Amino acid sequence: MSTWADLEAAPIKQIWQELRSLRSQKVGRAIGGDRRATFNAALEQAEQLFTAASSIGTATQPILLFYGLSQLGRAVAPASTKVGKEYRLTGHGIKDGELQGAASLGLAQLVVQGLPKGSFPVVAKALDASPMSEPLPLGKIWGLLPGADRFMLPGSGGLQRLVLTPESSFIVPGVETARGQLSPLPIELQLSVADPAGAPVPVDDKVIAKEKKALREFLASYPSLMGWSLPDPVQPIPYGRGFYGTQPYLNVSLLFPKPSDVDEGSSLARRGVEYHGDNHIYPRLDDTILPAHPLLLWWSVLFTLSRLARYEPNVWLKLTSVSEDASAVPIEYILGEATRAVPELALQAIIRNAAVGL
Repeated sequence: MSTWADLEAAPIKQIWQELRSLRSQKVGRAIGGDRRATFNAALEQAEQLFTAASSIGTATQPILLFYGLSQLGRAVAPASTKVGKEYRLTGHGIKDGELQGAASLGLAQLVVQGLPKGSFPVVAKALDASPMSEPLPLGKIWGLLPGADRFMLPGSGGLQRLVLTPESSFIVPGVETARGQLSPLPIELQLSVADPAGAPVPVDDKVIAKEKKALREFLASYPSLMGWSLPDPVQPIPYGRGFYGTQPYLNVSLLFPKPSDVDEGSSLARRGVEYHGDNHIYPRLDDTILPAHPLLLWWSVLFTLSRLARYEPNVWLKLTSVSEDASAVPIEYILGEATRAVPELALQAIIRNAAVGL
């Protein structure tokens, strides 16, 4: 079954062709010398590792996928204008918990944490993203991955990825705000009721104030949404109702500051990360004011799965047995999704953070 996101997705062959085309260009700071040599070699190795990973089974697939992702990180870092001499990545820069407990306690309960030094925090710096310096259950990270809700890992979830859609893509002279629709917001945020036709029922000021406080507190976890405001601060929040998959959720129209010479679509796109045509907004995952980035979420998940496959093969084979463990199908699905999601996100990261074509 295909989703709208699948229909918006660029073919993986095209993604790799676009990544290959970058190797003859002067990309960000990878314009010559060792930075450019590192950039080109890393992309070549990444492509070979992902090509090999797409043709093998789950017993060893996460090992190749993780090291392919690691090589993509080695292309992101030297091209980034935010990374200095540390572009030569060393060490993983991330750790996980007790791997043997994955079979008895559940894969979602494994804890993952970014470290102060190593590849992971350097790539986080390049992406201007959360270094994930606080321990997090793998299930919370997994639940934020694009497509993870297709086959949910038991015990995953708890954090919400949002989508920000522009309501206009025109430059209006002198206008310094962009109007965007944000979804899917938890249904619990709307405390007032609606009549059968869907029109809001008048509520008193206390209820309206309570709704606005709940919305402010919820959106405070999303650093890239800073500066938002309501179209009419005096009126009730303009919520709409809809479904995300099979679950009822809310959407809301909000205003965001923007330069007067930039169109609304471009302004709002800068606040998120594009994947399959959607502009994804991520929460913070530590005490920084930086949002999570999906490339680093994949890094965390594939790092843990690769270590399970490599160092605890008995545990891994149990987790991936469809007749023994409910995690098997979600694992199969997410590994398949990684083969196309990770290269696409890496391409976006290189283009955006090295200012290629901007």
